Amino acid sequence: MAGQLTHQAVSHALKGIVARVLQIPESTITDDARITDLSLVESIKLLRIAGRIERTFGIEFDNEVLFRTGTLSEVADEIYRLCVQEREKVA
Repeated sequence: MAGQLTHQAVSHALKGIVARVLQIPESTITDDARITDLSLVESIKLLRIAGRIERTFGIEFDNEVLFRTGTLSEVADEIYRLCVQEREKVA
């Protein structure tokens, strides 16, 4: 993601990724939702979400986070942390 990275931008992009992969309306996804509760989520869909997260944010993302993390907000926290960490390496 180019430009100024904010937690809000990460959260918004994550909701878009999840909505596209699970084929559900983005408007139905809340920060406190568990990805595994949003739809009939199979592990292959979680792997697709992880892959899109990596491509979108340019980070190495441990797909286990999706299996063990509680809410979308917690996943966004982890993505944001990894993005900041990656930017600090580059700077």
